[in-house]
Amino acid sequence: MNDRVFTTVDVAKLCKVSLRTVIRWVDEGKLPSFRTPGGHRRVKEEDLRQFMGRYKIPFSVGSSKEAKKILILEERNALEEMLHRILRRSSDLFEITRAADLYECAMHLGLVRPHLVILEMGSKVQELDRFFKAMAQIPETRETRVLVLGTGAPVGKKGKSPASERLTVLHEPFTLETVRPHLLAILGDAPASVS
Repeated sequence: MNDRVFTTVDVAKLCKVSLRTVIRWVDEGKLPSFRTPGGHRRVKEEDLRQFMGRYKIPFSVGSSKEAKKILILEERNALEEMLHRILRRSSDLFEITRAADLYECAMHLGLVRPHLVILEMGSKVQELDRFFKAMAQIPETRETRVLVLGTGAPVGKKGKSPASERLTVLHEPFTLETVRPHLLAILGDAPASVS
């Protein structure tokens, strides 16, 4: 039994349609879905295969590469929407997992094994240092990239931390234009423009 699930953004990329079209399919009952505790729609692979077969849409998920996993910690709720807007034109699939606080983020590290962790943080520099040291101790996350959207004191600039080569720090304001080049560069889709 395959328990793989897709976001509506993933479905839109696979079917080569807009996100709005996928949401309409779900709302009209054509494409079965369920909601996560956070209210996000997810589609089971089996349901997606049946839907695509019914409408003769080519299905090539089995041969495609694994989705890039992104774990985000945000204090506001706008970051995940911004990520979807940045990544919707990418050729890769992405799985986004959201954490409410640094403790929950640490718990997800071993389970999700993300390619990228995005931390929207205030001035919790000491907590972040402990978090980075913990990441370096877990074999599955030693190579995980980290993007810190710092709203307080500068992070990761004092001395060499174990994650310093894999750490990018951006400061407010966070807009699509300021975050996009760094995010795509970290994920290997485009070079970052250095400001």
